[in-house]
Amino acid sequence: MIGNDLKTGETSAPGAFVSPLIVILELYAFGFALRILQQSDLNAQTIVAMLLFCVFAFTLITGKGFPHFRQRGKAMLFLFVAGYFSLQGANLSGEQREARLAELRKSDPAAYLVELRNVDEDRWFVELRQLDPEAHAKEAASRATQSHADRLAACTDEKIGLAYVMIQEDVRRSLRAPSTAEFPGRFDAGTRNMGNCVYKVIGQYDAQNGFGAMIRGTFTGTTEYSPERGSWRTLMLDVQG
Repeated sequence: MIGNDLKTGETSAPGAFVSPLIVILELYAFGFALRILQQSDLNAQTIVAMLLFCVFAFTLITGKGFPHFRQRGKAMLFLFVAGYFSLQGANLSGEQREARLAELRKSDPAAYLVELRNVDEDRWFVELRQLDPEAHAKEAASRATQSHADRLAACTDEKIGLAYVMIQEDVRRSLRAPSTAEFPGRFDAGTRNMGNCVYKVIGQYDAQNGFGAMIRGTFTGTTEYSPERGSWRTLMLDVQG
């Protein structure tokens, strides 16, 4: 019995030492392979590292995956390595792109603007102002025209009812007892879309006066809708009653 226990102890002790060593060697080989791939094709290395990161994350969360990496501890170690190379690849890719753009800006501004537009539209527009003022002026005019068209397209007659609802808060603020104000479900005749996102609203309300009696009053106002912010602003309001 004692001999068997000693024999078991002799085999388990080396195994406990060799197993972590094998994992370290596997990690080194994994990192080395990604480094070699990075030197030959940075984009491919980044994609591979990100895919492996997802695989190891799945294994770490579920305990499933490739048989060799089903141990969550091992999967976590490889997850760290894959995550490191994913971030490094992304950073290096960005640095390489910026270096290429800087060189292209000096040697071929037209090609630089074409490539930059595919990468960053806002940055391209800023650079266009310096490198090609005439094209920038045309682009600015085109954007302004499109922005105005989009604004008008968002301000249709369908928003008349919403304009009637949104102006009611300002009507309440002008009353002695705002909390008692009630509005009919329909606006009065004359309410309309005046164009350029401005709406004229005519309506009635019922609210208590200073003596507590319910009275009926009328109001007329104009309110403007801002499609860019999705908000309303009262321009003029006349409350009678």
